[in-house]
Amino acid sequence: MNAVLRSRPYQLLWGAQFASLLAGFFNYVAVAWLALQLTGSSLAVGSVLAAASIPMAVLMLVGGAASDRFSARATMLGAGLVRGVVVALLAILTLTSSLQFWHLLAAAVLVGATTAFFVPAGQAMLPRVVSGEQLQAGNALLNLSRTAAMVLGSAAAGVVVAAVGAGSALAVDAAASVLAAALVLPLHGSRNRSAARQGSTLGDVREGLVYAWRDTPLRVMLIVIGVLNLGALGAIEVGLPTLAFQRFSEGATALGTTFAAWGIGSTVGAIVAGTRPTPTRFGFSIVAMVALIGAGIAAAGLAPSLPILIGVMVVLGLVEGAGTTILMSWLQRRTDASMQGRVMAIAMLASVGLEPFALAVAGAVAAQDLGLLFWASAVVIELTAVGAALSRSVRGM
Repeated sequence: MNAVLRSRPYQLLWGAQFASLLAGFFNYVAVAWLALQLTGSSLAVGSVLAAASIPMAVLMLVGGAASDRFSARATMLGAGLVRGVVVALLAILTLTSSLQFWHLLAAAVLVGATTAFFVPAGQAMLPRVVSGEQLQAGNALLNLSRTAAMVLGSAAAGVVVAAVGAGSALAVDAAASVLAAALVLPLHGSRNRSAARQGSTLGDVREGLVYAWRDTPLRVMLIVIGVLNLGALGAIEVGLPTLAFQRFSEGATALGTTFAAWGIGSTVGAIVAGTRPTPTRFGFSIVAMVALIGAGIAAAGLAPSLPILIGVMVVLGLVEGAGTTILMSWLQRRTDASMQGRVMAIAMLASVGLEPFALAVAGAVAAQDLGLLFWASAVVIELTAVGAALSRSVRGM
């Protein structure tokens, strides 16, 4: 891990990723607050968030194809600059008291679109700045940047909005977005000559999907990512708040503590994975990880006391942090350089693209029976582990 930390290109990539994540949390707090100020409606907040998440999911594969066709560096640079300009205009409208609700919706669509290009390009850039042996350490440190940005960005954005207003928070978002673009400028992101040929972007997307499907181990791992996120997201993001509200007298404190426990566990898990070599029996390790997450979600739903729930969440975080680091590194090693952007986009789509659907289903199930949500999520995840274990390709990894 020390070798990665001393790498100047990696430092620049890490800084760009952190600045982009920081911008995202400032944007979330500022835009949600503005939507409430303008309309007083929580439905308006949801509409703005949906306006960002839909283009992000729809364009994610296109963003990955752009990264392969041009370069990851150029894609990150362009996406960061466009986002910076869009949010700067939004900040100006806010600071001059000219903001209307439709401005928030339009900006959210554009910000979601730029995210669809920046995120897969960032993942595709990592194998270009570190060696194959350093990928796990690099991914581990990037995971830490996400946790740090979530904690620092959310807290700082709240302080800025309360102290000087949402317009200033958006100005910070714009500056951080431009900084993210500036940091990747010195990086070497050679154009993918094999992709820079005649043909359409949609053809590139189709080629990436075919590539991922024909590689059986790759296909299985991408399916595992998708089903795991579909099963786990609802239980964690919808189930845990409801559980804290209904079962524990500590209420909001209980919710904050459980998410903090998850974050601590995830951080430790990522660090441990980043300092160790890839497991010799990779397939078995992934199956075990998925099975443990399923069991942990069932245990969280059954937890009779807050200390037990906190312990469960620490273990879940450990497994998730280590597993994510190991799995992402494997995907990057497995994928041909000319396909990095597209495969990373598929992985990101499986991770975040399913979130709106997963949360909607989880909300409907939790409204009927909270226990059913946890058990159904656990069963889906355990069946995924069984299916992966039955795959000859997974067992041979």
